[in-house]
This record gives sequence, structure tokens and C-alpha cells, in this order.
Amino acid sequence: MTLDQLVEVLRKKAPAVPASLYEAKDFEDAMQYAVDVTEKKRHCEMLMPVAGETYGPESENGFPTLLDRYLAAPGLSDEEFAVLEGKVAGTDINLLRSGLRSHLGGFDTSITWADALITDTVTCVVNSNSEEVRLGSMVAEISIMLVKKSTLLNRLEDSAPLMLDLLNRGGASYTAMITGPSRTADIERVGALGVHGPLELHIVLLED
Repeated sequence: MTLDQLVEVLRKKAPAVPASLYEAKDFEDAMQYAVDVTEKKRHCEMLMPVAGETYGPESENGFPTLLDRYLAAPGLSDEEFAVLEGKVAGTDINLLRSGLRSHLGGFDTSITWADALITDTVTCVVNSNSEEVRLGSMVAEISIMLVKKSTLLNRLEDSAPLMLDLLNRGGASYTAMITGPSRTADIERVGALGVHGPLELHIVLLED
């Protein structure tokens, strides 16, 4: 399939996953999108409240909410992070680049680069050897995946060369395949979102 055809498949299939698809004009536009998403959401639920700490009103699920907003971007380069810092300036968003273990109770949004995206299943392939990247994509209420158009693949089997490359780099390889938000139905067979990870998945498509 051509690149344009793969993009069209992604557009058609993303809503069913469900995943929100945003086609960014450039990297700055992508970072502005992440900031906008973070500002528009309700404040993050604190799943592990600490005694004596001050929190906001309870959420619809009965958890206290954080007073501040947090956006994690541990996998961005220094240059990319600087762009994000510029977009965050003047907002109430706090940026996290490391130390995510100190925020396991929850944070609002994370930004992660995907190594590839399988359009047939809208599956993001993420090399998460870095613990910070793993935590960012797992703990945030909203996960934003950055995907370069050149990394779009048709089917799962097309990811074999990439997987072999990741495995042959030496050492342990933590590669995640992420399709949509976290969901489970192991509690009385009732479907629930966000139990083991993000409530929402946003895919931001970028030109190389």
C-alpha cells in the first residue's frame, strides 16, 4: 500500500479503537495540540492520595483531584522539549521529564514517540526500554502518541524487521504494542476503561 493509502486506513479505523487522530502541520503544532488537550481535561484523579496533602474536589469516580496539571514527556530530545516548554509557558501545566516514579498516583497527559504504527489495527509500537517512557505511557490519564508518517505499516507481520532490530540491539528490550486506551472486562464481565492505563489514546501524525 502507498503511504497515502495507509493514512486513509488509519483515518477510517482510528475512531473504532477508539483513538483520536490529529494530523499536525509540524512539531510545534503537535506540541500545541498536547497542551490544548491537557488544558481542556478535568484535573487528574489522585489514585493514591497522601494524608495531609491538599487536593481539589472529588471526581465523578469519588477520587480527589490534583490542584495542578502535569504533562510528562520523558522521551523527547532536548530540542523537542524546549519547544514544549515554550508552548506550556503561561499555562498552569507542570512538565515532567524524569522522576515519574514520584507521580505514580497519576498525572494528566504523556507524550511518547511511537517507533511505528500498524494501521490495520491502529497499534502503536513503542520501544520503552526507558522506565520513564514506560511509566509515561502507562500512568497518564491521556496518552498522546507521536507517529511519523514514514513509520506507518499495513499489518502486524510488517513489523517483523523493526522487532528484530529492537531485539538485536543488545540487552533487555521492552517493546509495547498499544491499541487504544486501557480496557478490561475481568470484573464481572463489565467493560471498563482506564483500569490498567490511560483513559484516552490520541495519535498525532507528523510528516518526517
